[in-house]
Amino acid sequence: MDKPCSRADCYHHEGETCADGHAVVSKCAHYNQVAVEPEASPHRDDDAARVPWSGSTLGLSDLMTLTSRTRKILIGVLGSHDAGKTTLLLGNYLLCLRGKQLAGASFAGSWTLGAWESLAAWTRFNDASPQPGFPPHTPRSTERNPGLLHLALRRPDNSLRDVLLTDAPGEWFSKWAINQNAQDAEGARWTVEQSDAFIILADCQRLSGDLRGEARRELRQLIERLAPFVENRPVTSVWAKADITSLDKLKPGIRNTIQQTLTKLIPHAVEVTTSVQDPSNFSDALATVLDASWQPRRAKPIFEPILSHQPYAAYRGSHDET
Repeated sequence: MDKPCSRADCYHHEGETCADGHAVVSKCAHYNQVAVEPEASPHRDDDAARVPWSGSTLGLSDLMTLTSRTRKILIGVLGSHDAGKTTLLLGNYLLCLRGKQLAGASFAGSWTLGAWESLAAWTRFNDASPQPGFPPHTPRSTERNPGLLHLALRRPDNSLRDVLLTDAPGEWFSKWAINQNAQDAEGARWTVEQSDAFIILADCQRLSGDLRGEARRELRQLIERLAPFVENRPVTSVWAKADITSLDKLKPGIRNTIQQTLTKLIPHAVEVTTSVQDPSNFSDALATVLDASWQPRRAKPIFEPILSHQPYAAYRGSHDET
C-alpha cells in the first residue's frame, strides 16, 4: 500500500493521529484516497480515537509533539559494539514494571511501550524461547538519528519529566571516536550535540579478554573525543558486565589508564558498576544522571559586548552603576 498522505512527517497510516489534527482524515488536504487499498477503505473507522505515537522508538517528528507538554531529559548512551547499552536500558524498564523508582521518581507512562516490550520479550520465559537471554545487538543502519526509547517519570512533588534514552549501534561511536566527521557517524554526532547527559559503558568482559588492548584503546578514544563536548553536562561511566569479570579482576594497568583518562578529561564524571546478578545497579547508573539533570541548568549570563571604546558610545544610562 502506498503512503496515503503527502506529508513526510505524517504517520496516520501507522495508527497515529493526522499531522494536521483532522479527526476525520478524509477531510485533510494532504490525504490521498486513491492510495488506500480498496478492500481496506470500507473498514476504516476515521472517527476512532487515535494517539500521536505508534509505540515504536521515537524519531525527530515525534519529539515536536512530546516535548510540548513538559521538560525532556535526553540521555546519550555511548559505548562500543556489544558493550551492554541495550541491556542497561532494558534493565531499567523491567525495574519500572516491578514498581521500582528511578531517581526518586515513579513510572508515569511511555510512548514506546511496543519497542520496550519487543526487547523485554528476549528476557522472559515462554514457549517459543524457554531459555531467556539478552536482547540482540542493535543493528547498524543508515538512519541519521538514533531510535529513542521513552519513559515518563513523576516525583512526589508532582514534577514530570519525559526521559529519552538513545538506543544506537556501537559502531556509530567507534567510527566517531576515530573520525569526528565520519560519514557513517552522523547519528553519534547528533547524540552528542543534543543530549542533556551521558552514560559511557566500559565492557569489563572485553577489557579482560584477548582483545583487552584494543578495547582499552577504543574506550580511551571515545572518552577523549567526547570530553571537549561535555562542558558541565552530567556524565556517568558504567563498568558493565561485572558479573562476568569483576572490576578488581581487571589488570591494574588497564583499569588505571581508563580511570586516569576519565579523571583528567571529565573530572565530574561518576563511576558505577553494573551486574545482572544485582539488577538494582542498572537503576543506580541511570539515577546518577537523572538526579543531576532533573532541574534545568542555569542559563549562562549575557554580557553586553563593547563595540566601541569611545566614552560616549559606551554610555548606558545613569541607572547603570557599572
